[in-house]
Amino acid sequence: MENVNQSLQPQSTMIPQLALPDAEAARRAVGRWLRTEIGDALYPAEVSFVPESFVWHVSVWFSTAGQPMAARLADVYLNPATGSFLGRPSREELAHRLAQVSEQE
Repeated sequence: MENVNQSLQPQSTMIPQLALPDAEAARRAVGRWLRTEIGDALYPAEVSFVPESFVWHVSVWFSTAGQPMAARLADVYLNPATGSFLGRPSREELAHRLAQVSEQE
């Protein structure tokens, strides 16, 4: 006979932790990437969650002490569950965009 008590016990459910649970975590992840791969003239600014795609959207701006948030250069998308980048420009593309901004000044 089957032990009825064991089958009626609630099973523990593990809720997975999100790698990027909030906007600030997404901003920090993009900031680390920018500092290590690109340089310090780019700033991760506005962060929004896109529920239809389940992604964090972070806008990246060219910013200096004399000209804070002078020009929007890119949009970066991250997976909240894994923290992985789903969409971001390459280092070369950002350098090209930054050169275009510098020419306009």
